Amino acid sequence: MMSFFTGRHPAAQAIMFALLCWPALSMQAAEPDLSLEQTRSYALQSDPALRSQRQLEQAYRQDSAASRYWPNPKIALNAQNLPTDSWSFEQEPMTQIQLGISQMLPRGDSLGLQAQKQSLMAGLSRENQALRARELRREVSLLWLEAARAQAAEQLTAGHLQHLQQQAAVLNRRYRNASGLNADSGPQQQDLLRVELETQRIRERLLNLQQQYQAARQRLNEWLPDNEAASALTLSDAPAFEPSEVLAGIMADDQALAALLMQHPLLAQAENRVASAAADIELARQENKAQWGIQASYGYRGDDAMGNDRADFVSVGVSVDLPLFNGERNERKVAASVRRREAEQTRQQLLLRQLLSAVRNEWAQYQLQRQRLEFYDQTLLPQISRQQQAVESSYGQDRNDFNDVIRALMERLNGDIERLNLLRELHKTAIRLEFYAPGFSELPPAAPAEPASAAQLSMKFGHGTEQE
Repeated sequence: MMSFFTGRHPAAQAIMFALLCWPALSMQAAEPDLSLEQTRSYALQSDPALRSQRQLEQAYRQDSAASRYWPNPKIALNAQNLPTDSWSFEQEPMTQIQLGISQMLPRGDSLGLQAQKQSLMAGLSRENQALRARELRREVSLLWLEAARAQAAEQLTAGHLQHLQQQAAVLNRRYRNASGLNADSGPQQQDLLRVELETQRIRERLLNLQQQYQAARQRLNEWLPDNEAASALTLSDAPAFEPSEVLAGIMADDQALAALLMQHPLLAQAENRVASAAADIELARQENKAQWGIQASYGYRGDDAMGNDRADFVSVGVSVDLPLFNGERNERKVAASVRRREAEQTRQQLLLRQLLSAVRNEWAQYQLQRQRLEFYDQTLLPQISRQQQAVESSYGQDRNDFNDVIRALMERLNGDIERLNLLRELHKTAIRLEFYAPGFSELPPAAPAEPASAAQLSMKFGHGTEQE
């Protein structure tokens, strides 16, 4: 067992290294790299929630078109004033067959307002689609980053294991060829046991990383087609979204940042709900208006008992309801609608404050993570690399203990893994900042807009606090 780790069987070392690295190598050989943007596209194309919101938007637009029609007219056919003694149609002069039609007219502009409200609901569903697209991009991107980080860490660890095995082979040769020393003496055996222990630790670390990768990859594969389930993932240093290009110039300006966030679907949803509440106010006001109706009827009379012709009757009339008992009731309905609009406005303001705080927090984290990454690249990792080279050189000249070589190697591995973890966190923060940024949409073209948009309706009905 000892010779397997100390370089006496190079073929066995090569086989072990190939077995440890086989999952990563096989994935790279099977398929080309799967980019982050491709993963997002697959997820957006297959998301059932987006399809549901599109269907709901179409339903609201159909409801909006249907709301503009008047109610159906009513037709009545009556036999009037039949005598009960003979049931004869010719006996009495007032006996007739009457055909009537009546039509009720909508109150005020209630039909137009109902159509506009349904149009606002369609716009809200549209914003739900945009929000879902952003949330899905963020969710899938974080899964991709987790899987890519685990795969990169696995490859780094496998490379360090190979380097450790090479150092173990050098150690074995040195002690076998050293003159005057017994290969089984205490110091030699201690060094060989130490390298075997560190090798086992790295193997366990590889297994842990493989477990992390498989867990992240299985969650990611839920959004991927079958032919991409084994594609390799490459984590580059440059984030897919560079926040500095979008946010750096406006982060210190509250008004500019608020104007940018007002384009976000969350706030667009809030604006839409405010406009919908304004439409409810106007609908409540329509209850104060009279509802008119028109009626027309034609009465056919038969000949009298002597055979003389009788004239037929035509009737025309109008009706109107008298709002005598709904004055206070409608006032309370209007007041309730006003309060609901004010509540939506307050929620909108609170949401804007939350988004401002979230963006500033993520921006601060992003700046610090960039500084830490630069420190790793420019200072810490170069020093660790120089230290490792110096220790290995000194050991080659018999000036250092082999434990120092192993310690330097492990410091380099830990430094590389920590730098990889920091890179992943930087990418994650950039992805979270992208969630708040404007300028992208994967949604299909919007359906034709109704005559009154959310913004127009909000302007028409007023947007401030109103006392009714």
